[in-house]
Amino acid sequence: MAFIHSSTFTVLYLFASFMAAYAAGNFYQNFDITWGDGRAKILDNGQLLTLSLDKASGSGFQSKNEYLFGNIDMQLKLVPGNSAGTVTAYYVSTTNT
Repeated sequence: MAFIHSSTFTVLYLFASFMAAYAAGNFYQNFDITWGDGRAKILDNGQLLTLSLDKASGSGFQSKNEYLFGNIDMQLKLVPGNSAGTVTAYYVSTTNT
């Protein structure tokens, strides 16, 4: 009985892992770079999106699909020395459908 329970758990775990990997996709499949004149780049076979800004402008991207919710994870690379005046912002918008 324990073997059947363990096998069922293993199959369910593998199925869930497969579905998570399938749903995750990549940036090439799921997003378009909308502006930035080369400051937005998709790297590492679609697993990484980099957004840069300079004194002239920033960069942006949008999802190819609509979602009810989501999350954003980011890492900032600040200028060396005193970065106390650095300001960052996310602008999130929806389309009227």
